[in-house]
Amino acid sequence: MAFKTFITLLAFSSFSFAGETELFPNDSLEGWHIVGPQISYTLNDGVLTGEGNERRNSFLTSDKAYSDFYLKVDVKIIRGNSGIQVRSHDIGNRLTGYQIEADPSERAWSGGLYDEGRRAWLQPPNENVRDAFNLEKWNTYEIWCVGPRIKAKVNGKTTTNFLDFMDLSGYIGFQIHSGNSKVQWRNATITEWSNTYSSELEVTTLFDGKTLTGMQPVGGGTWTVEDGAIVGRQSKDDDTTGLMWITTPYENFALKLKYKIDKGNSGFFFRSQQIPNDKTGVKGIQVEIDRQPDCGGLYESSGRGWLSKPTEQFSKYDDWNDMMVYTCGSGVMVWINNKLVVECDTINPLHPEKLTEGEFLNNFAFQLHKRQEVVVRFKDIELMVPKYEDADGKQLDMFIGCGLLN
Repeated sequence: MAFKTFITLLAFSSFSFAGETELFPNDSLEGWHIVGPQISYTLNDGVLTGEGNERRNSFLTSDKAYSDFYLKVDVKIIRGNSGIQVRSHDIGNRLTGYQIEADPSERAWSGGLYDEGRRAWLQPPNENVRDAFNLEKWNTYEIWCVGPRIKAKVNGKTTTNFLDFMDLSGYIGFQIHSGNSKVQWRNATITEWSNTYSSELEVTTLFDGKTLTGMQPVGGGTWTVEDGAIVGRQSKDDDTTGLMWITTPYENFALKLKYKIDKGNSGFFFRSQQIPNDKTGVKGIQVEIDRQPDCGGLYESSGRGWLSKPTEQFSKYDDWNDMMVYTCGSGVMVWINNKLVVECDTINPLHPEKLTEGEFLNNFAFQLHKRQEVVVRFKDIELMVPKYEDADGKQLDMFIGCGLLN
């Protein structure tokens, strides 16, 4: 088969949960400290209350750093604004990092992902879930941080579903926003993934911005490096598809890149193989890159055709765009400009025939579509692959948490 398929829940067979743990047992703030203004945080009958009126944000912050976990807590805003920090860091007495927003304003961005003190908004919630937060009532927040994935729900509605490489561990913090704010939390629990496996998740750069080292062009068109980007050009008179292969195989991965499509049709192939005796043929799945609403969709060449076809335009025509791709077993997710546009199960076999030994397999490739005038650019290509190992050296090459994050 073109690539091994998995039932994603099998990824947990060697992982266990450490069990649900209360974050504030016995009405105690032991194990917590305040970062920022020293406002009032009190615990009574299982309810944590934070109240302040300062010019800066304040955070009740865990002494312990957490990496992969599921956090659940009820939140009620009396007044002001709040949020829950995860995988965050104390930088100059300010908690910096990922925040799941609690926003009672008319904007209603509760549950969205904000990068406190750094990049600001990463993923505001979609319009159809902005009614999830109940004003003046208790709201249940659920937050998953597993490998490069961050997901959040507010009252059962998914408000954040994101991929990021910046932080894989850090502190938890309960925020009292600047100004006159009062917020309450209760039933705060955390479930950590067992440390049975050690993790060495690292970010790898696939393109140095200067050369095409590790890549192999095949077929039509031309490929150059200009201003720190891979530039592919194709003529409409050329009836041969152009492919730029990255020849190291990657089966399960998380990837980020920037693209700019000036003209024509292109794509990013993964889990792909060059067809034997056909230099420009390709079997595998591509993320469509063009100037149409289907940009970001999944198309299987020499196979089933469209696996998931968006109908809304998320890509910008004449500017750089951010693309993120995540695979875990049969599951594939694609983000365009921080919007999740594809969440697809590719469980059906792609190609029953055996692949020819020595041909490209499970490889990446950039495409120049034949018989079209194409100008496309790629840069800032970053990759993270799952790498887990137990005490006996047994390895797992899938990201943990696939099934739980669905």
